[in-house]
Order: sequence, then C-alpha cells, then structure tokens
Amino acid sequence: MNYGDDLADRLRAAAPGGRVDALLDFFGGGYVELAVSELGVAPERVDTIIDFAAIERFGVQGAGNADASDAGVLAELAALVADGELEVPIAQVFALDEVQNAYRTLEERHTRGKLVLRP
Repeated sequence: MNYGDDLADRLRAAAPGGRVDALLDFFGGGYVELAVSELGVAPERVDTIIDFAAIERFGVQGAGNADASDAGVLAELAALVADGELEVPIAQVFALDEVQNAYRTLEERHTRGKLVLRP
C-alpha cells in the first residue's frame, strides 16, 4: 500500500477510541480490504469510487462518481461551497499550458486537495 504497512495501526491511533467507523476510498490499491479485513469496518460503512473488484468481493458501496454528474447535484454542491458549509481544498493551481505538469503531479498520488487548471 502507498501509505505503508503500519497504516492500520496509525489509523487506529488517530481514531477516537481506536475505532475506525467508516472509510471513503478515492485511491484504490487495497484500502477497502484494509478497512473491512484489518480495521473491522462494516461493509455498508465503506464506499469506493475506484476499486470495483472490492465492491464485488466485500459488498461495499460504490456510490460517488456518477452521483454528482447532474446539474442539480453540482448546483447544490456549489451552494454549499458558497455558504461556507463545504470546503474544497486546492492543492495546486496550474496554468492551462502546464497541463502535463498537473498530470505528473496527479500521477504521484500524494496530493491533498484538488488540482486546478486555470485557463
């Protein structure tokens, strides 16, 4: 896994009471299995937008990607951002002609927030 072999222990140490209650997986690569098998998170409390094999294997949720694809949902999210109720962290802003650098940064899979292309 990308964040080391002792990730389960570090997550337990960071969680209140040492218990992880839910997991959102936006990365893939075994995090669903870690949540269900090692951390004891109930499958109905796990959601992944990328690990389709884990959806089948563990019966976890796969909601996310298509759920925000209509204009109504996007308008609702924009209103939450405008009202200060939802924060979208920006990791880095790239000029449009730096799109290759943006993809290189994305491929490193260590960003904390969104990458923005500015026209």
